[in-house]
Amino acid sequence: MALNYIYICLAKFLVLLLTLIGCTDVTVNSVSGAKILFIPANVNSHVIFFSRLAADLTQLGHVTQVLAPSNARVPHFVAAEAESGGNFSYTTYAVDGDEPFANSQHFSETLTRLALLRSAWQKFSTIYGLINDLYKHHESDCVRLLENVHLMRQIRDGGFQFAVMNPTIPQCYLAIPYSMGIRYASMSISALAWAYRVPRLPSFASTFGLGYTDQMTLVQRLTTLVSETLLMFYMHNDTTAYVKRLAPDRPSLTYIQLIQKVYS
Repeated sequence: MALNYIYICLAKFLVLLLTLIGCTDVTVNSVSGAKILFIPANVNSHVIFFSRLAADLTQLGHVTQVLAPSNARVPHFVAAEAESGGNFSYTTYAVDGDEPFANSQHFSETLTRLALLRSAWQKFSTIYGLINDLYKHHESDCVRLLENVHLMRQIRDGGFQFAVMNPTIPQCYLAIPYSMGIRYASMSISALAWAYRVPRLPSFASTFGLGYTDQMTLVQRLTTLVSETLLMFYMHNDTTAYVKRLAPDRPSLTYIQLIQKVYS
């Protein structure tokens, strides 16, 4: 079930991104591709998805660059793709820690404990605690990227026309393509449909960590609705500090406003 869920997410992601091939405002024309920036979240699976898509898009004439955290596992095909003389490149930026928090033993143990919990309240408190820790690590990763002056200058001067981002920490990560004045897309995750501008009631897809399937009972749907609604309030962050830092001459947008600009 988990593997099928990953494949479904990846399939949606591929469909979304491949639409840019026929978009005249993203690609130049049929004989020259776009230059696309990929910035995955610090999760090994996300780095693999982004890198695979970036490598495959070079076969269609696009120039792609993946910008990944230094402690994420480098996909096995990256070296071969980079050495093939194509238009694919993979760059890392320094972050704290020896491994991504989402791939740590602590994270795995917490997910295992979460699956065994019976109390809805214990599930909620565990989920929120885990997501809070995850978001703190991801925001720290983003800050480390912004502090890399040399790399950020290369990105701004890279001539990118489109960016592919993760929906996590949008107030920081989405501020990057926004400050460059380019359009951007977001990876689709069923539990965060609002992050890529797809209207969906939370009761139709299980919230992260609850472990429900798509065949939910009425009680499970109500639980999911309440859980994701609380999660959205919990994640609420109106800071515009990152936008002001990267684009002082542009309107200061909140994370919701940045998400509303996601290309779909």
